[in-house]
Amino acid sequence: MGKHGKAVKDGGRMVRDDSESLRKGAVKKNPAKPKEKPTAKIIKTESTVEFVVPLKLQQLALNIFKDTFPEVLASDTLQTLLQEVKGRLYDRDFDQAFGRKDYLEAYSVRWSPSRALCYQSILVDLQQHLVEVFPACRSGEPSGARGLNAICFGGGAAEVVAFGAFLRFLRDSTQKQTPHDTGLKLEALTITDAVSETDPSKENISSTHQEIDLVLVDSADWKDVSSKLGSGLTVTPTLSKYANASAREANSALIEVGSLNSTFIMENALEMDRRRLLALIGGKTTLITLLFTLNELYTASISKTTKFLLNLTSSAEPGTLLLVVDSPGSYSETTVGPVGETETPKKYPMKWLLEHALLGTEAPRGQEATIPLWEKVVSDDSRWFRIHETLRYPIAIENMRYQLHLYRRL
Repeated sequence: MGKHGKAVKDGGRMVRDDSESLRKGAVKKNPAKPKEKPTAKIIKTESTVEFVVPLKLQQLALNIFKDTFPEVLASDTLQTLLQEVKGRLYDRDFDQAFGRKDYLEAYSVRWSPSRALCYQSILVDLQQHLVEVFPACRSGEPSGARGLNAICFGGGAAEVVAFGAFLRFLRDSTQKQTPHDTGLKLEALTITDAVSETDPSKENISSTHQEIDLVLVDSADWKDVSSKLGSGLTVTPTLSKYANASAREANSALIEVGSLNSTFIMENALEMDRRRLLALIGGKTTLITLLFTLNELYTASISKTTKFLLNLTSSAEPGTLLLVVDSPGSYSETTVGPVGETETPKKYPMKWLLEHALLGTEAPRGQEATIPLWEKVVSDDSRWFRIHETLRYPIAIENMRYQLHLYRRL
């Protein structure tokens, strides 16, 4: 195991929690079935998804964090800050963990980079289902098509970079380039030379119109951090004085100015009533995300979180997508009780609570069942995102295991 994590054959892919496949290095592919409209894809734990985000792009995304917060990464106090944040997170004291600017910056350089790469890979993997809210996901869609409205409850540093990198992926995928980075060596790859001399996206850096309107909503004050990272997406990196002519020619920002508009709203989602949610998302089909957020909300209050989801349902336009990503298995269980000394606490899985709120259509005997308001599009109880060994970052970042659920408003 090296400084940057275990070498894995499936680096940069989203891999299911399949021990047999991981042990043998096998990749199972589901046969492609042409469909005019994406249908429900309920994925079982023994299958895998194979989709590689180019390693150059993953490195560029990591470089956004490195170049935005160089002083934080080089600080002698970083490890102390990380231990303090980690301790507060372990105690589930989120107000303290995210209550200071230096804590937010430390969290951003340590845990947000791997999440940003993971979230980007999720968006890439789900792009066939995102076409209805973001036509640019469809291959060959003309420029100037309707942009994406995305609202991230609990959103912060990782979401900004993830959506920016996803936008870059979509732009690059419309150009003629090799689909995989077979044999690519990144030992010397930095933001100064990550774009090759023949990178077609360099030619069209100002001509694309694929835009994303990104709204981040969180009770912690991520405004400064998200603003700095958002600016970093559109800033051309400063090259070393030793950079050669080809590196200088290829040097460009991750995305062009104006292609992604990021707005931060400091507000507790559990305190937002239906009128507030209508003002935020009403009248337009939207991608709504709860990325490693829903379980925290349930831990705070099951009743308030259920009310929030019901208000979200009544506020969302048909066609709106809800993407939920969180820790898998017992890591996302909410304990209730005990009411008395002799009673055993009850544990409720996050997924069960979520689907009870969104999909519960059972009615009392003698009454008609209610019409379902959401349909399940994709569901997976356990996936892995693995950091490729050749990616470079000043401090260690780890692989991620998570569950994923995507729903469409009917």
